[in-house]
Formats: sequence, C-alpha cells, structure tokens
Amino acid sequence: MKPSASRTTSPFRLLALILLVLAGMLSVPAAAADRPATPKDFEHLNTGFPLRGAHEHLTCEQCHVRGIFKGTPRRCIGCHQLATDIEASKKSPNHIPTTEDCDVCHNDFLPNVSWQLVNMNHAGIVNNCASCHNNVFAPGKPPNHIPTNAPCETCHRSTIAWAGARFDHVGVSAGCGRCHNNVTVAGKPANHIPTGQACETCHVSTAAWSAVRMNHEGIASGCARCHNNVLAIGQPRNHIPVPATPCETCHNPAQFRTFAGARMDHTGANITHGCQRCHEAENIYGITSRPAPPHPQPNVAPDCSQCHLNTHSFLPVFTR
Repeated sequence: MKPSASRTTSPFRLLALILLVLAGMLSVPAAAADRPATPKDFEHLNTGFPLRGAHEHLTCEQCHVRGIFKGTPRRCIGCHQLATDIEASKKSPNHIPTTEDCDVCHNDFLPNVSWQLVNMNHAGIVNNCASCHNNVFAPGKPPNHIPTNAPCETCHRSTIAWAGARFDHVGVSAGCGRCHNNVTVAGKPANHIPTGQACETCHVSTAAWSAVRMNHEGIASGCARCHNNVLAIGQPRNHIPVPATPCETCHNPAQFRTFAGARMDHTGANITHGCQRCHEAENIYGITSRPAPPHPQPNVAPDCSQCHLNTHSFLPVFTR
C-alpha cells in the first residue's frame, strides 16, 4: 500500500510551525531592548534620592554616565564639584570656604529657587568671621566702617544682629580722631569749642566724655572764642559792660583756675569818663551800690569823672 502524502509531510510542517513560534518569541525581547527607556518606567524614589527641583528635568544619562547606575553619588558634593565625570554645576570660585555638605545651607530643592539666596546659619560661630566676610566670599566691612584691624567679633558679639555694636575703648588712649570724625562715627558736636587739639588732650577718659575739664595751661589770649556763652561759659550777667575788651585784659591768663578777683586796669586815655556805666552795676562799687557806702555828698553829680580825676585812686577828690 502506497503511503499518504499528508502523513509524510505532517511532522515536518509541525516542526516548522514550532520553530516559527520560537523565533517569534525570541525576537520580542530584542525589540523591547531596542526601545529607549523613559523615566516613567522606573520609580526613582525607591533609590532614596527623590528627583526634585532641577533634578526632575534631567535625563538619566546626565547623572548615570556610561550607563553605570550602581554607585551613583547621593550627596551633592559627589556631582557638584570639579573632579567628577558628571556634568553638573560646580561651586563658584568665590564660594565661602567651607567643608560642609551643600544641603547644610542650600536646603531647598523647589523649582525656580535660586541657590544664591541661601541663608547661612551662623549659630555656634563665635570667631574667624573675616574668613568669609572679606568682601570676596561674603560682604565685609562697609565703606563707612571705623578704621580697624581688630577681628569682627571684638565688637560684634552676636551673629544675629550686627547693628549697635559697642566698641570697647579699654586700652585706647590716643588717636580718637581717626574714628570720631563725624564721618565714620560721631565726632565733635556742633557746639564744641573750636580747637585743633586731639580729643584726648581734654577727654582723658573713654568711659565718659561729658564734664571734661579744659586744660588752659599755655593759653594767654583769645578767650572769647570759646567763652562766649555758646560754646563755653562767657561773661556772667553781672559782668561790667566791656563787650570789646578781651578777657585777658583784666583776667590774668596765669590764673585761669578762677576768674574771680580780676582787677580792672583803668590805665589809658580811653577810660576818662563814663565811670557810672560800671560803677553802678550790681556788685560793683558805685555811688549808692553795694558794697560801697552811700555817697557822703547829697545830690552828687552822676558823672564820677567830674570830681574823681584819677582812675588809680578816687582820693583825693577835687571838690567844686
């Protein structure tokens, strides 16, 4: 009996069908491998490094160089430094010198947040301020700061508020005008006596500037420049009316400790009349004023010079 053709070819067809199915199954993974992966295919949060802020918009290859995923840095400094294969922004050359992790100060990963506006936490920092505050890394002394080489923390005792720092004058005995010049800090007030002397000539204590005692030694003239009742005490109300006469005419400059007991010098051609302008004033010897007794002559002429011709001594007097 001749064998049937369908029975002869059936095993071969079945084998071909199996091979075709296997070939199709093997080609599916290859095609899937050729399809590029997308971030949606993987939950990055599971790595312990959530993609926030600027990291959310990066491609995988920007951090995972050459397809290496294992060992990718999680700390900022692992990528944001000069010696790294990862193309990330580095610390600027004028960054403050610090070895702290970036996120100690830069702790906000929100979108559109500038890292330049970081707020430095100064808690626990009590010295060495100038290592950062040198006008290179961070703002330093302003232009109107007092001229000093002392460390910041000498006067600025708190990192919370720099204003109102109190300068410690202990040990400062000279050179006051370098700071107290009304530009850097307050200097002589508007009503200060006109002088070119150094502050410490009269102000011998930095604890209190008020009630200073002027040393008049060596000053022989020009008293009224200060003693004019504006800058310093001038003529009292009961002073004899001599507005144009310098103080030192009567008051001996060698005895400036007290102005009392000054003797009027009546010598000169200018003092020949008008005696009553002074000798009727309070506390000045006059016709009826204290401490002189009442004039012995009734109805005496008001002009002393009519009888008293000698200004050195009112005796003897010429009686008409």
